[in-house]
Amino acid sequence: MKKKRADTTLVIVLALLILLVIISLVWILHIGNQRSIARARDEAAREQQEAQQKAEEEAAAKRAEEAAIASHVYSHRGSAGPEEHTFKAYDAAIEAGSHNIEQDVVISSDGVLYVSHDLNAVTMTGYNGMYEYISSETIDSLTTEAGNKVLRLSEVFDRYGRDINYIIELKPDSDACIEAFEALVDEYGLADVITVQSMYSHVLETLEEKYPDMPKLYVCRSQGDFEYALDKSYIDIISVKASAGLMTGSNCSAAHENGKAFSAWTLDTEESIKDAIDMGVDTYFTNDTPLALSLEREYRNN
Repeated sequence: MKKKRADTTLVIVLALLILLVIISLVWILHIGNQRSIARARDEAAREQQEAQQKAEEEAAAKRAEEAAIASHVYSHRGSAGPEEHTFKAYDAAIEAGSHNIEQDVVISSDGVLYVSHDLNAVTMTGYNGMYEYISSETIDSLTTEAGNKVLRLSEVFDRYGRDINYIIELKPDSDACIEAFEALVDEYGLADVITVQSMYSHVLETLEEKYPDMPKLYVCRSQGDFEYALDKSYIDIISVKASAGLMTGSNCSAAHENGKAFSAWTLDTEESIKDAIDMGVDTYFTNDTPLALSLEREYRNN
Protein backbone atom coordinates (compact mmCIF):
# COMPACT_ATOMS: atom_id res chain seq x y z
CA MET A 1 0.00 0.00 0.00
CA LYS A 2 2.80 2.34 0.94
CA LYS A 3 4.61 1.46 -2.24
CA LYS A 4 1.50 2.18 -4.27
CA ARG A 5 1.18 5.57 -2.63
CA ALA A 6 4.82 6.34 -3.31
CA ASP A 7 4.40 5.40 -6.94
CA THR A 8 1.34 7.59 -7.18
CA THR A 9 3.19 10.49 -5.58
CA LEU A 10 6.09 9.96 -7.92
CA VAL A 11 3.76 9.99 -10.90
CA ILE A 12 2.13 13.19 -9.68
CA VAL A 13 5.52 14.83 -9.11
CA LEU A 14 6.72 13.75 -12.53
CA ALA A 15 3.50 15.00 -14.09
CA LEU A 16 3.90 18.31 -12.30
CA LEU A 17 7.51 18.54 -13.41
CA ILE A 18 6.54 17.74 -17.01
CA LEU A 19 3.74 20.32 -16.80
CA LEU A 20 6.18 22.86 -15.37
CA VAL A 21 8.63 22.11 -18.19
CA ILE A 22 5.86 22.49 -20.74
CA ILE A 23 4.71 25.76 -19.18
CA SER A 24 8.32 26.98 -19.12
CA LEU A 25 8.83 26.04 -22.74
CA VAL A 26 5.58 27.75 -23.72
CA TRP A 27 6.63 30.84 -21.75
CA ILE A 28 10.08 30.84 -23.32
CA LEU A 29 8.56 30.46 -26.77
CA HIS A 30 6.09 33.24 -26.00
CA ILE A 31 8.82 35.57 -24.78
CA GLY A 32 10.94 34.71 -27.80
CA ASN A 33 8.02 35.32 -30.09
CA GLN A 34 7.25 38.64 -28.42
CA ARG A 35 10.88 39.66 -28.74
CA SER A 36 10.88 38.63 -32.39
CA ILE A 37 7.73 40.66 -32.96
CA ALA A 38 9.27 43.61 -31.13
CA ARG A 39 12.49 43.28 -33.15
CA ALA A 40 10.49 43.05 -36.36
CA ARG A 41 8.42 46.06 -35.30
CA ASP A 42 11.56 48.03 -34.40
CA GLU A 43 13.19 47.02 -37.69
CA ALA A 44 10.11 48.05 -39.63
CA ALA A 45 9.96 51.35 -37.75
CA ARG A 46 13.68 51.93 -38.37
CA GLU A 47 13.27 51.14 -42.07
CA GLN A 48 10.25 53.41 -42.27
CA GLN A 49 12.16 56.18 -40.48
CA GLU A 50 15.14 55.72 -42.79
CA ALA A 51 12.86 55.74 -45.83
CA GLN A 52 11.13 58.88 -44.59
CA GLN A 53 14.47 60.54 -43.86
CA LYS A 54 15.73 59.58 -47.31
CA ALA A 55 12.57 60.94 -48.91
CA GLU A 56 12.92 64.18 -46.95
CA GLU A 57 16.58 64.48 -47.91
CA GLU A 58 15.76 63.83 -51.57
CA ALA A 59 12.93 66.38 -51.42
CA ALA A 60 15.24 68.92 -49.76
CA ALA A 61 17.92 68.27 -52.39
CA LYS A 62 15.31 68.68 -55.12
CA ARG A 63 14.10 71.95 -53.59
CA ALA A 64 17.69 73.17 -53.32
CA GLU A 65 18.34 72.20 -56.93
CA GLU A 66 15.18 73.98 -58.10
CA ALA A 67 16.06 77.02 -55.98
CA ALA A 68 19.52 77.14 -57.53
CA ILE A 69 17.98 76.96 -61.00
CA ALA A 70 15.38 79.61 -60.17
CA SER A 71 17.97 81.93 -58.62
CA HIS A 72 19.05 83.05 -62.10
CA VAL A 73 15.56 84.06 -63.23
CA TYR A 74 13.73 87.30 -62.38
CA SER A 75 10.06 87.17 -63.37
CA HIS A 76 9.59 90.57 -65.02
CA ARG A 77 6.42 92.19 -63.60
CA GLY A 78 5.28 88.62 -62.88
CA SER A 79 4.75 88.64 -66.63
CA ALA A 80 4.26 91.59 -68.95
CA GLY A 81 1.02 92.34 -70.76
CA PRO A 82 -2.51 93.10 -69.57
CA GLU A 83 -2.07 91.07 -66.38
CA GLU A 84 1.31 92.54 -65.39
CA HIS A 85 1.81 93.35 -61.72
CA THR A 86 -1.28 91.44 -60.64
CA PHE A 87 -1.68 88.48 -58.33
CA LYS A 88 -2.61 86.43 -61.38
CA ALA A 89 0.73 87.24 -63.03
CA TYR A 90 2.71 86.68 -59.83
CA ASP A 91 0.92 83.41 -59.01
CA ALA A 92 1.53 82.06 -62.52
CA ALA A 93 5.26 82.80 -62.25
CA ILE A 94 5.45 81.18 -58.81
CA GLU A 95 3.55 78.10 -59.98
CA ALA A 96 6.02 77.80 -62.86
CA GLY A 97 8.82 77.60 -60.28
CA SER A 98 10.01 81.20 -59.93
CA HIS A 99 11.37 82.43 -56.61
CA ASN A 100 12.17 85.98 -57.74
CA ILE A 101 9.20 88.20 -58.59
CA GLU A 102 9.68 91.79 -59.74
CA GLN A 103 7.64 94.74 -58.52
CA ASP A 104 7.99 98.25 -59.98
CA VAL A 105 7.00 100.69 -57.27
CA VAL A 106 5.51 104.20 -57.47
CA ILE A 107 4.17 106.49 -54.75
CA SER A 108 0.85 108.29 -54.33
CA SER A 109 0.45 111.92 -53.30
CA ASP A 110 -0.19 110.80 -49.71
CA GLY A 111 2.81 108.49 -49.49
CA VAL A 112 1.34 105.04 -50.29
CA LEU A 113 3.45 102.70 -52.43
CA TYR A 114 1.77 101.04 -55.42
CA VAL A 115 2.98 98.54 -58.01
CA SER A 116 3.12 99.97 -61.53
CA HIS A 117 5.79 100.02 -64.19
CA ASP A 118 5.05 103.58 -65.34
CA LEU A 119 5.05 106.77 -63.32
CA ASN A 120 1.86 107.80 -65.11
CA ALA A 121 -1.30 105.80 -64.41
CA VAL A 122 -2.57 106.15 -67.98
CA THR A 123 -0.73 103.12 -69.41
CA MET A 124 -2.04 100.75 -66.78
CA THR A 125 -5.47 102.22 -66.05
CA GLY A 126 -6.35 104.79 -68.70
CA TYR A 127 -6.39 107.51 -66.03
CA ASN A 128 -4.03 110.23 -67.21
CA GLY A 129 -2.08 111.44 -64.22
CA MET A 130 1.21 110.97 -62.44
CA TYR A 131 0.85 108.73 -59.42
CA GLU A 132 2.74 111.17 -57.24
CA TYR A 133 -0.09 113.69 -57.75
CA ILE A 134 -2.95 111.19 -57.26
CA SER A 135 -4.34 110.28 -53.83
CA SER A 136 -4.39 106.68 -52.64
CA GLU A 137 -8.20 106.91 -52.47
CA THR A 138 -8.34 107.64 -56.20
CA ILE A 139 -5.73 105.03 -57.11
CA ASP A 140 -7.63 102.40 -55.13
CA SER A 141 -10.67 103.08 -57.29
CA LEU A 142 -8.84 102.59 -60.60
CA THR A 143 -8.85 99.37 -62.60
CA THR A 144 -6.75 98.13 -65.48
CA GLU A 145 -8.01 97.20 -68.94
CA ALA A 146 -8.12 93.60 -67.75
CA GLY A 147 -10.23 94.62 -64.75
CA ASN A 148 -7.52 94.37 -62.10
CA LYS A 149 -6.93 96.83 -59.30
CA VAL A 150 -3.63 98.62 -58.87
CA LEU A 151 -1.93 96.72 -56.07
CA ARG A 152 -0.47 98.39 -53.03
CA LEU A 153 2.98 97.02 -52.23
CA SER A 154 1.67 96.22 -48.76
CA GLU A 155 -0.97 93.94 -50.34
CA VAL A 156 1.77 92.05 -52.17
CA PHE A 157 3.66 91.63 -48.88
CA ASP A 158 0.44 90.46 -47.18
CA ARG A 159 -0.15 87.79 -49.83
CA TYR A 160 3.33 86.31 -50.20
CA GLY A 161 5.14 87.13 -46.96
CA ARG A 162 8.49 85.36 -46.92
CA ASP A 163 7.55 82.79 -49.57
CA ILE A 164 9.28 84.65 -52.43
CA ASN A 165 12.15 87.00 -53.10
CA TYR A 166 11.00 90.48 -54.07
CA ILE A 167 12.93 92.28 -56.83
CA ILE A 168 11.69 95.81 -56.18
CA GLU A 169 12.49 98.77 -58.42
CA LEU A 170 11.87 102.18 -56.92
CA LYS A 171 10.74 104.12 -59.99
CA PRO A 172 10.61 107.68 -58.57
CA ASP A 173 13.77 109.60 -57.75
CA SER A 174 12.48 110.99 -54.47
CA ASP A 175 13.24 110.92 -50.77
CA ALA A 176 9.53 110.36 -50.09
CA CYS A 177 9.61 107.07 -51.99
CA ILE A 178 12.76 105.92 -50.20
CA GLU A 179 11.30 106.78 -46.79
CA ALA A 180 7.99 105.04 -47.55
CA PHE A 181 9.90 101.98 -48.78
CA GLU A 182 12.03 101.83 -45.64
CA ALA A 183 8.99 102.18 -43.39
CA LEU A 184 7.11 99.38 -45.16
CA VAL A 185 10.10 97.02 -45.25
CA ASP A 186 10.67 97.55 -41.53
CA GLU A 187 6.97 97.08 -40.74
CA TYR A 188 6.92 93.69 -42.48
CA GLY A 189 10.47 92.65 -41.57
CA LEU A 190 11.29 91.56 -45.13
CA ALA A 191 14.66 93.25 -45.67
CA ASP A 192 16.40 89.90 -46.10
CA VAL A 193 14.12 88.71 -48.94
CA ILE A 194 14.30 91.89 -51.04
CA THR A 195 16.65 92.91 -53.83
CA VAL A 196 16.17 96.63 -54.42
CA GLN A 197 16.83 98.17 -57.83
CA SER A 198 16.98 101.67 -59.29
CA MET A 199 18.30 103.53 -62.29
CA TYR A 200 19.38 106.27 -59.86
CA SER A 201 22.60 105.35 -58.11
CA HIS A 202 22.06 107.74 -55.22
CA VAL A 203 18.85 105.90 -54.31
CA LEU A 204 20.90 102.73 -53.84
CA GLU A 205 23.61 104.63 -52.01
CA THR A 206 21.04 106.04 -49.59
CA LEU A 207 19.58 102.59 -48.92
CA GLU A 208 23.04 101.10 -48.38
CA GLU A 209 23.35 102.94 -45.08
CA LYS A 210 20.25 101.32 -43.59
CA TYR A 211 20.30 98.00 -45.44
CA PRO A 212 23.95 97.08 -46.11
CA ASP A 213 23.03 93.41 -46.60
CA MET A 214 20.13 94.01 -48.99
CA PRO A 215 21.34 93.31 -52.56
CA LYS A 216 21.26 96.47 -54.68
CA LEU A 217 20.80 96.32 -58.43
CA TYR A 218 21.72 99.24 -60.69
CA VAL A 219 19.67 99.52 -63.89
CA CYS A 220 21.96 100.49 -66.79
CA ARG A 221 20.73 101.86 -70.11
CA SER A 222 24.12 102.73 -71.59
CA GLN A 223 27.74 101.62 -71.57
CA GLY A 224 28.53 104.75 -69.60
CA ASP A 225 26.08 103.69 -66.90
CA PHE A 226 27.72 100.28 -66.76
CA GLU A 227 31.25 101.63 -66.42
CA TYR A 228 30.10 104.12 -63.78
CA ALA A 229 28.73 101.27 -61.64
CA LEU A 230 31.85 99.09 -61.71
CA ASP A 231 33.63 100.65 -58.75
CA LYS A 232 30.63 101.63 -56.62
CA SER A 233 30.74 99.63 -53.39
CA TYR A 234 27.01 100.05 -52.75
CA ILE A 235 26.09 98.36 -56.06
CA ASP A 236 26.00 94.57 -55.92
CA ILE A 237 24.36 93.74 -59.26
CA ILE A 238 24.73 95.57 -62.55
CA SER A 239 21.78 94.96 -64.86
CA VAL A 240 22.13 96.01 -68.50
CA LYS A 241 19.66 96.55 -71.32
CA ALA A 242 20.20 93.60 -73.63
CA SER A 243 18.43 95.24 -76.58
CA ALA A 244 20.96 98.09 -76.38
CA GLY A 245 23.78 95.61 -77.03
CA LEU A 246 25.08 95.78 -73.46
CA MET A 247 24.84 92.06 -72.68
CA THR A 248 28.34 91.16 -73.83
CA GLY A 249 31.01 88.78 -72.65
CA SER A 250 33.40 91.65 -71.95
CA ASN A 251 30.86 93.46 -69.76
CA CYS A 252 30.04 90.23 -67.94
CA SER A 253 33.74 89.63 -67.26
CA ALA A 254 34.29 93.23 -66.17
CA ALA A 255 31.42 93.01 -63.69
CA HIS A 256 32.75 89.77 -62.22
CA GLU A 257 36.30 91.12 -62.03
CA ASN A 258 34.97 94.02 -59.97
CA GLY A 259 33.04 91.78 -57.62
CA LYS A 260 29.62 92.49 -59.14
CA ALA A 261 26.94 90.11 -60.32
CA PHE A 262 25.98 90.67 -63.95
CA SER A 263 22.33 90.86 -64.95
CA ALA A 264 20.39 91.68 -68.12
CA TRP A 265 16.88 92.67 -69.21
CA THR A 266 14.60 91.63 -70.80
CA LEU A 267 15.23 88.15 -72.30
CA ASP A 268 12.22 86.41 -73.81
CA THR A 269 13.62 84.22 -76.59
CA GLU A 270 15.36 80.87 -76.44
CA GLU A 271 18.36 82.32 -78.27
CA SER A 272 18.85 85.27 -75.92
CA ILE A 273 18.46 83.13 -72.80
CA LYS A 274 20.90 80.52 -74.09
CA ASP A 275 23.37 83.32 -74.89
CA ALA A 276 23.04 84.61 -71.34
CA ILE A 277 23.59 81.16 -69.85
CA ASP A 278 26.61 80.50 -72.07
CA MET A 279 28.01 83.92 -71.19
CA GLY A 280 27.74 83.33 -67.46
CA VAL A 281 25.12 86.01 -66.84
CA ASP A 282 24.13 85.64 -63.18
CA THR A 283 20.52 86.80 -63.40
CA TYR A 284 18.15 88.13 -66.02
CA PHE A 285 14.63 89.50 -66.28
CA THR A 286 12.17 87.61 -68.45
CA ASN A 287 8.50 87.74 -69.36
CA ASP A 288 8.54 84.00 -70.09
CA THR A 289 9.35 82.34 -66.80
CA PRO A 290 8.50 78.76 -67.88
CA LEU A 291 10.82 79.02 -70.90
CA ALA A 292 13.64 80.49 -68.83
CA LEU A 293 13.41 77.84 -66.12
CA SER A 294 13.27 75.06 -68.71
CA LEU A 295 16.41 76.35 -70.41
CA GLU A 296 18.15 76.84 -67.07
CA ARG A 297 17.54 73.19 -66.18
CA GLU A 298 18.81 72.04 -69.54
CA TYR A 299 21.82 74.27 -70.18
CA ARG A 300 23.17 75.85 -66.97
CA ASN A 301 26.36 74.06 -65.82
CA ASN A 302 25.99 71.37 -68.50
